[in-house]
Order: sequence, then structure tokens, then C-alpha cells
Amino acid sequence: MSKKFIIGVELLTGLVIGAAAAAVAVSFIIVLLVDKDLEAETGHMATVTAYAISNSIDASNVSGNFNNIAGFLVQSGSLEAAVILDSSGNMIAGAGISSEGLPVPEETPEWYFVQHPGSDLIVGVRPVKSSISIIHRTLLIGLAALTAALVVLAFLTPRYLASTVISPLRKILFEADRFSSGSGADPEAAGASFHRVVELLHERERQLNELREKAEQRAERVEERSGAILSVLGSAVFAIDGTGRLSLFNRQSKELFNLGDNDFRKEFPWERTTAGRKLEPVLFSMSKTGNTSSEFQIRDDAIKTDRMYNVEISRSRVDEMAVLVTDVTRISELEKRIADETAMADIGAASAGISHEMGNTLCALSGFVDLLARGHSDKRTLNILSEVKREVNSARDRISSLEYFARSPEPVSSDLSRDDIVSLCRAACRLAPDRCSINTSLDDLSINADSRLLESCICNIVKNAIEADSSSAVEISIRGNDKNLTISVEDTGPGLSIDREDVFRPFMTTKNRSSGNMGLGLSVSRRIIRSMGGEITAENRIEGGALFTILLPVQCLEGGK
Repeated sequence: MSKKFIIGVELLTGLVIGAAAAAVAVSFIIVLLVDKDLEAETGHMATVTAYAISNSIDASNVSGNFNNIAGFLVQSGSLEAAVILDSSGNMIAGAGISSEGLPVPEETPEWYFVQHPGSDLIVGVRPVKSSISIIHRTLLIGLAALTAALVVLAFLTPRYLASTVISPLRKILFEADRFSSGSGADPEAAGASFHRVVELLHERERQLNELREKAEQRAERVEERSGAILSVLGSAVFAIDGTGRLSLFNRQSKELFNLGDNDFRKEFPWERTTAGRKLEPVLFSMSKTGNTSSEFQIRDDAIKTDRMYNVEISRSRVDEMAVLVTDVTRISELEKRIADETAMADIGAASAGISHEMGNTLCALSGFVDLLARGHSDKRTLNILSEVKREVNSARDRISSLEYFARSPEPVSSDLSRDDIVSLCRAACRLAPDRCSINTSLDDLSINADSRLLESCICNIVKNAIEADSSSAVEISIRGNDKNLTISVEDTGPGLSIDREDVFRPFMTTKNRSSGNMGLGLSVSRRIIRSMGGEITAENRIEGGALFTILLPVQCLEGGK
């Protein structure tokens, strides 16, 4: 019984597909015949029209009569174009056609020609393409493709059914025959077998549904757990498939690269953000060289410094790439600060010893110069001794700078209000009152700092700006928010001629050292500001000049102007 059932299923499937293919083939033939008939009818009507135009033309006024008749037919849309040609193929008159690209009788398709009676003129017309003809041809192509597909399907379906449906069904029916009453040769046994098969199928479907629901629940839990892990990471994580499209990204990636939900499964928008433009060549280089770790940096205008990012990538066997981008600016700054503090401590210790020994020597030398001056009265000797005295004093000034650098003064902090801060800046402006100005938009706030050392730092920056250019103007801007107090000193001078970090290195200066300048002022100022928990940065202004910015943490914000 099961064999008959299987044969019946295969036969029924083949008949259904064959009948469908036959129906489509018949439809194809009908549409083909209708299209051919429509094309013949169009040619016949075009020939009749050309003959009518030819008989309506007077030999004495060919162009006039032709334009009146053929021109009206072309303008009304009955014809697409019409033309009168002489025996040499030259155009005598035409409507809807130019002298270029003239048709050739018996050779140009879609044109129909008749001989003008009583002359050697030839009248040709080109009918308007029928939209129905275009529909017929489109339908003809579709039916041809459908017929071919059904024919192929008719050959392939029995094999596919045999491997995916018939074979499993044969096993099920064999098992069903084992539970049916009798041998299965009678209708009652066949019905019992079929009902058993249906029951087994329903049971298998129920089991499959349960397994699918459990698998979906496990997948949802894994996805939620993975999403939670990615969201709490401090790093940006995203994945790119082999075609360069985003397949995963977390909240930090959205913020760093300005991604949105509509970017999923699309190409990564590298040009949308500065971070993306910096990361693209880094990833390309890493993929090319096989590296799995690299870094890049971008300028953060909000804090006037560079942010450093570490990049880690992991590649899968299907060319998918997972990228981890971590902001390591704080770690890099701490490492650099530790290195700078260690170097500064070593320099300070050496400076203390040098200043002590050299100070004693210069003190004795200054005394000897004074004694020599008392024993000589001639002008030449006194001038020489005066010059020696000036050089000794210049050297003592350098020694004083070394001693101040070596001592590393510890701040004696106190609460400074808005008025105290403005007062410190006004004291710095007194170094050059005609060239300095103050611009403040500061709310009432309080910072914890050493007023004496903070004033020294501001004065040092203002003094450098004044000495950089005798004609430059200096402006001190004071701003604040609930996190930081910002004191900016900007000038209109030549700007920084060296790297913005090099200006804070000890003994680094662009001034004339003969005036006693040791290049320690900005180094000491940075140490003082950092000892108060702040930071000081330098950069060149776009419009020219230098900009030094002091950031100090705010203790409290009271509100109000």
C-alpha cells in the first residue's frame, strides 16, 4: 500500500508541474501568434496609409500637399514620421524626421514604402509603436521564461522530492504499516496507516516547535548577556563583516563614531567623524601587515589636548573582524607625567648641588671684583670691572632660577573666590597695563589653590607674552563651569616656534640666554599647577599668536553672577 501511495504522490506531482508547463506553453504560443498578427496588421495599415498619402500628392506641389497631409498625421500621433524620397534616396519632404539618418527602402526596418504613381518618387511612413505591442512582447518574454522554468522544474522536482520528501515519507509509512491492522492491502488498513502517519507528523512538528522555542530563548539570553557585557565596557566595540558592513556595535561605538541604528548592516561611515577618519588607515595597515594592536590620536578641542586610543582587532575564519577601541589618554598622561616628574626630580637634585657650589664661587668672585674696584680709579679698569660685575650678577640670577627650580615649592592652599581670581589676573596685567586686558564671564565659585603661586604662574605667562613681541596685545580670559576654572592668556605675537609640549621642558627657551633666562619658568609653572590638581597647556592661535590655558578644579559652585 505504501508503494502505491509513494508512486501516486510522484505521479501527481509530475502531472501538476507538467500541466502547468503545458498551460504556460500554450499561452506563450497564443501570445506569439497575436503579436505576429498585430505586427502584420500594423504593416498593412502603414502600407495603406503610405499609398493614400501617395495618391493625395499633386506632382506640381509635392511638398505642400505632403506637409498638409503627412504633417497632420504626424502631429495627431497617427504616424511617428513620414518622408518623400527621390530615386537617389534624397529627401524631398519629410515630417517628424530630419535630413540625417534617412531610411533606405527595403533595408530600414519599421519603415513602409510605396511608389508614387506617375513619378519616380517614393513615399515612406513609420507607424507609431503600439503600447499593446510592447505589452505583448513583455508578456511573451515572461511566458517564455516561465515555460523554461517550469520545464526545468518538471525535471528536477521528482529528484528533489525523492531525496527530501519521498524517502522520509517512505520510512514513516513503513513504520505506520507496522502499527496498522492487517497487511495494509485493504482500504481500512490504508486509512489506519494514513491516520497514524498524520499523528506521527503532528508529534514531530510539536517536538520541533518545542526545540525551536528553547533555541530561540537560549539565543535571546545569550544576546542579552552579550549586549549587557558590551554596554558596560568602557571601550568602543564593533564588528565588520567581510564586505565592510557593520554587523555589531555597542553604545560607546555610537558615541565615538556617531553611529545610529540605521547604520546596521551598512558600510562603516568612516568620514562621518574625526575618529573614523583616523581609524580607517590604521585598520587598513593592521590588516595588511597582520598586526593585532595599534593606536591613533585625535585632537580634543574641549580640553585642548590630544586623546590617545588603543586599537585591538580579532579576525574570524569567515573574514569578520571585531575591533576594540579603548581611550588610553589618562594612562598615557599618567605615564608621561611620572616620567616627567622623575626627570624633573633628577634635574632638581642636580640643580640644587650645582647652584650651591656655583653660588659660593660667584659670591666670592663678586667680592674680589668689589675689592679690585676700590684699588683702581682709571676709567678703563672700572668699565672692565663693571662688565665683570654685570656678568657675575647674570650668573647669580641663573643660579637663583636653579635654586627655585630645585626647591619645588609646595602650595599652601586656601579657598579663592571669584573676586580673588580676578584680583590675581589684574596683578599680572600690571606688568604692562597699556597692553593687557581682562575678559571675564565667571559665576561665583570657589577653588582651592595657593594664591601666591597661582599669581606667579599667571605673571610668568603674561611676562613671556609681553617679551615675545614688543607690540603684541595680551588678553586674559576667565571662565568657569561646575567642573573647571579656565584662565586663558592669549597674545597677538609670533606664536610658538617649537612644539607645544617642548615649551614646558626644563631649560627649553627661545629667548636670549645672555639676559639670564634659563628656560625654567614654564616648567616650574606646570609643576605648580599640577600640584594644585590642575593642568596647563599651550598652543598656537589660528589667527596668530600663542594661547596658554590653565585648568583648575572647582571646589563648589554657588550660582549667580
